[in-house]
Amino acid sequence: MCTYMPITATDFRKDLFQTLEQVVQGEKVEVTYKGYRILLVGEPLGTKLSRAVRREGLLVDPQSIVDSDPELLAELESRWQPGNFGK
Repeated sequence: MCTYMPITATDFRKDLFQTLEQVVQGEKVEVTYKGYRILLVGEPLGTKLSRAVRREGLLVDPQSIVDSDPELLAELESRWQPGNFGK
């Protein structure tokens, strides 16, 4: 059987962050407000990176960009050779 820690809305407001920290630590809280029971149960969401949605950033094949200007590619590759930086 699942039990909840009962708390009034007034006490919840007064101790908001302490109560939320208890929920994060695994405590289940039942807030009573205007004749309603509001149940608080913590559930980890994971990291921002784990929730990220993969998006396609290019509308073309990346290789087509690389192959689009052979002269520019040759110039850039020559600059990448050791000892050619800053020229």
